[in-house]
Amino acid sequence: MRGLITTVILIITIGMLHAGDDAPFGMKMPPPDEGGNSGFNFDLGVSAGAAVLDGTLYNQIGIRPLISIGKLGIALDLSLYMDADGNIRKENWNDAGDIFEKIYFVRWGHHGDPLYVKAGAIDHFRLGFGLLMNHYSNTIEYPSVIRTGLEFGVNTGRFSVDGMINDFGELVDGGGLLAGRVGVKLIGDLELGISAVYDVNQFKGLPDNDGDGTPDFADDFPDDANYQIDSDGDGVPDAIDPDRDGNGYTDNSQNPLVANNDPDIATIAERLKGEPFKVDEAANKSQIAFAADISYPFIQKKHLSLVAYSQYAQFGNGGGWGATAPGLRAKFAFINAYAEYRIFGKHFIPEYFNTTYELERAVVRGDSVSTKRDLLEHIEDQLKGYVIGADFDIANFLIFGAEYQNMSHNETALKTFRANLDVNASLIPKINKAGAYFYQENTELSDLFAKTEGTVLGYRLGYEIGNGASLVLDFRTTYRDKNGDGVISGSNEVVRTTQIQTVFVF
Repeated sequence: MRGLITTVILIITIGMLHAGDDAPFGMKMPPPDEGGNSGFNFDLGVSAGAAVLDGTLYNQIGIRPLISIGKLGIALDLSLYMDADGNIRKENWNDAGDIFEKIYFVRWGHHGDPLYVKAGAIDHFRLGFGLLMNHYSNTIEYPSVIRTGLEFGVNTGRFSVDGMINDFGELVDGGGLLAGRVGVKLIGDLELGISAVYDVNQFKGLPDNDGDGTPDFADDFPDDANYQIDSDGDGVPDAIDPDRDGNGYTDNSQNPLVANNDPDIATIAERLKGEPFKVDEAANKSQIAFAADISYPFIQKKHLSLVAYSQYAQFGNGGGWGATAPGLRAKFAFINAYAEYRIFGKHFIPEYFNTTYELERAVVRGDSVSTKRDLLEHIEDQLKGYVIGADFDIANFLIFGAEYQNMSHNETALKTFRANLDVNASLIPKINKAGAYFYQENTELSDLFAKTEGTVLGYRLGYEIGNGASLVLDFRTTYRDKNGDGVISGSNEVVRTTQIQTVFVF
């Protein structure tokens, strides 16, 4: 389901419904996951309302069951979209890959357990200390684009493995973003970690509504997988158009005239469009990177800790390298803080696989496509700088986090700013949810809140309207340069996702 979606939903929940604690920035609202590690629990969420998908208004009915048995949790999101004539939107059910989209998540254990597996939403995955992959999310376009991924972890104390797949549907279609890290404690608590990330096909990030391998921007028939080319723009595909160049003569009737050296007829092939861009046949479609980190905790107390670390990352395919030396993470009472000194060689971008990666891995620029990998070629300076960040949790009432990175040399600068604020709204009369967030990568601070494809902002607010009932507003804004002119302009390039929900708790 691609394109702009604005959803207004009435949710009636049997059982306890809450926004998932794992979801950062309020990006995703999964069904409840309160099964714990023992016993049997069953919750059923039922939703009904309306949704606008690709400019068409649909009635929406959804059933969201969750079953928890011990460490096992299974949640589904079964939604039907019906148009004004009662026809079910077939795009959600006509492909084998759609099955993955119906699995909201399947979970075994929780993060940090000896064994943890969760298929579905990935909200903020990080490898090591994050120089290569940090805050990655496959839910950045949810619910207009649903990705069913996988994250897992194994931890024996001395040995650990963490891994991630961004989307099963993309994986079976010849793409997929794969990431993993292996960690081992060498001597005492001195730990060494090795990581790798592989994007099989960056171009899989381009919208392709009919799934024919030709992205919508290059497809004259984006809703019909059988056709892609219409040279004369008359609405008839070249494959079945008797007059492909639209000059008033059928193609076969022009053949005899070619022999008479008619200049207009002799160039018929030049007036036809060539083969469209094909995702699976594109050159330089993959990206691969590796990283290593080493760390040692000098202090490990309940309310006081200090970890020193260093990390190194290297891109393949002619990319550059980056290093952190040193890095420090500290915890004191309710404050978590970190700071790093960073050095980058040419052709390197830190936290390359980040929150907005799914938006930036491939973008349209005019009549061509540019990938995030292409950006590495334009960084011709060796950069030095720092990143600092902190999280504050004040009495579980006010939770605030912020991060700022500044890397520069001569005229080149890579600056990132991230902030989020959450309030334990249960302590405020009538308000039971409150939070806001902002993220923008590689920009000047003077350009904060500028419209770029690396910008995400939003907020969530819940207001109690009666006993057991709340009105919840969940709003998120992202940006897509759809015409490829390098500038975000016009309402069609501003992707606003709004959910207004009435939640009943019994």
